[in-house]
Amino acid sequence: MSKMKKIIAMVLLSLGLVLIAACSSSPAKLEGKWKVQTGDKKNGELVFTKDTVTVDGEKYPYKQKSIERKEGIVYYKIEQDGESYSVIFPDPNKNIAIMIQPTSKDNDLSGLLLYAMNKKEKPNYEEYAKKYLK
Repeated sequence: MSKMKKIIAMVLLSLGLVLIAACSSSPAKLEGKWKVQTGDKKNGELVFTKDTVTVDGEKYPYKQKSIERKEGIVYYKIEQDGESYSVIFPDPNKNIAIMIQPTSKDNDLSGLLLYAMNKKEKPNYEEYAKKYLK
């Protein structure tokens, strides 16, 4: 095999490995339907689109401020009516999330738990609070 063919083969192999790595870890996705439960055990549904969130049929505008990563945890910083919230994906399973209202501007991952969220099954607020809230 000529030197040029070896270089081309190495480049193609490297590109293939990068593509495999990129496909294997899908990013957390906020948009879509979420089954939710609140602290008073009320079950409901949140639907996030690009710029609105629908809570049990009522639409509210929101702004996505950023997508961040801290200590391996992905979270979205959002704002609605001047209030800041974090939607945290605390588990490698991107179908699980919690929404909190941070109690400190210094820590987006700690605060008042508003919703336990799950894309596939009804979440349990108490279990999510024990397992995922810092």
